[in-house]
Amino acid sequence: MPSSPSSLLLAALTCAIASGGAAACSEESPAAAAPASLEADAPRAPAEADAPRVATVEADAPRAAIVEADAPRAAIVVEAAHVANAPAPVQAEDGATPPASAAKEGARIYSKARFAWINPGPYPTRGWSGYLGLGGSVVLRGGSVEAARTPGEGCDAWYAVEPRGYICAGASATVDPNDPVVAALRPHAPKIDSPWPYDYAESTGAPRYPRLPSAKEQRRSEWDLEAHLASVSKVRAAEGLSDEAIREIDEALVGVDVKPAGVAAPALFPFGDLVREARDRIVNGSTVAFTRAFDAQDRTWVVTSDQAYMPKDRLKPYPRSSFQGVWLKDGRSLPLAFFRKTDRPKYQRGAGGRFEPAGASFARLASVGLTGRAEVEDGERFLETQEPGVYVLADDAVVVEAAKRAPLEGENDPSSPPRKWIEISVLGGWFVAYEELTPVFATLISPGRGGVPQKGIPAIETAATPTGRFRIDGKFVTATMVSSSNDNIVHSEVQFVQNFHGPHALHGAYWHDAWGELKSGGCVNLSPIDAKQMFAWTDPPVPEGWHGLRASRDAGRSTVVLIHR
Repeated sequence: MPSSPSSLLLAALTCAIASGGAAACSEESPAAAAPASLEADAPRAPAEADAPRVATVEADAPRAAIVEADAPRAAIVVEAAHVANAPAPVQAEDGATPPASAAKEGARIYSKARFAWINPGPYPTRGWSGYLGLGGSVVLRGGSVEAARTPGEGCDAWYAVEPRGYICAGASATVDPNDPVVAALRPHAPKIDSPWPYDYAESTGAPRYPRLPSAKEQRRSEWDLEAHLASVSKVRAAEGLSDEAIREIDEALVGVDVKPAGVAAPALFPFGDLVREARDRIVNGSTVAFTRAFDAQDRTWVVTSDQAYMPKDRLKPYPRSSFQGVWLKDGRSLPLAFFRKTDRPKYQRGAGGRFEPAGASFARLASVGLTGRAEVEDGERFLETQEPGVYVLADDAVVVEAAKRAPLEGENDPSSPPRKWIEISVLGGWFVAYEELTPVFATLISPGRGGVPQKGIPAIETAATPTGRFRIDGKFVTATMVSSSNDNIVHSEVQFVQNFHGPHALHGAYWHDAWGELKSGGCVNLSPIDAKQMFAWTDPPVPEGWHGLRASRDAGRSTVVLIHR
């Protein structure tokens, strides 16, 4: 059966990505009959056996452990999305013609699948350059369909795209903006201008349906349906209950939003295997990404990122972290102190000249500039902050200082932009972005809960974050990550993923707010806001419209990642 990139080989499984986008590491489920346009007889997309494998899934995320798997260096496979800071996809009603503004950008080619592969030449190849995701499109080179069409091998219709590469039109892509699949996907395109391209929730064992299910189908998939719906009705009727009161009714409903959506069911399109993943359930603790909610059959449903339908009353929405790092400009500079885990007291010199609490605190995750001066009293170091007269206990702070040398070889060509690199301290829990030796951004991150690797033991086995000098290998706006030990455990549409070492990546983590703490399965977790900002800042840039990028030589300079204790 064709492999599916959606199960991002995070696992040690070396699942290959094959053209149809069917699930390789998971069971393929029979999808609803697809319209003829989905079944177009097109050549297999680029052979993906070599497609960069992927990076991982996190441990300690919502109640279930997800881990990173050993896979060859390269990319991650992902689901639907677009490029950070790229214009939002055209929104139109199903079947409607895109607005005139879209036409001004020139002719485009549109994805009809989770993966519409971009090849370096007009021929099938294992060495893909990038791809489009669901709801994605890219401008054709030359400004028109006719100018972009290119003779090639293995496909009846290759099209040159901006800024480079070729896409085969057929089952996975089309140049027709009014294609029924394109029109149906358009309203569900990810929010590429947001740190949260989708809405996210934790599953309490929610089923996935390929179409709106009948009562009989729901009873067959949900063994406790009657009791569950009765509990939902009780919680709805007694609005505003505390968690304790809800727990007395049904512990599984604590944190679940049981309110109706207030929106009628939309026209539901019969998507096939190129769009929908082959999963019939998202197990407890795994996560779900969805685009909208609606009411039907006395229940509220969500539409997932890959166009399946799930009952909203079995999902726990995640609160959104507001944490973000510091751009080092406008008077902000290193050294900085961040405060993790809890609020930390401010200190000042008292009447007797000794340090004493000032009666105020630095909030958890706050930051403050330091002057670089420290004083010792009774064996404790106090750091002077840039707040006049205010000090912080050194043991209370995560101190971030500027590097004295860069891990870059040779001199930068003065005619080219400054070279970019990132420094990460695993045990310190901090991250600094540099242009040559100039620090431009600093933040807290959450590295592997296993800390640094143990000698002779692969980092993946201890949930450690690898140390050394790496480079950005691939960039993906979102990626569904799968556990290496249990491919039923997933994190759906993890945002702004940047691979740097086999299964390890920098990426957003929408499921926690423990910045600065050892938390992940080995990857470097950034807050969603930071992940989006760093995805846009790092090299190579992801072209407008592309969902994923392999960091090949054609893509340009790649950002160096230096990780130490």
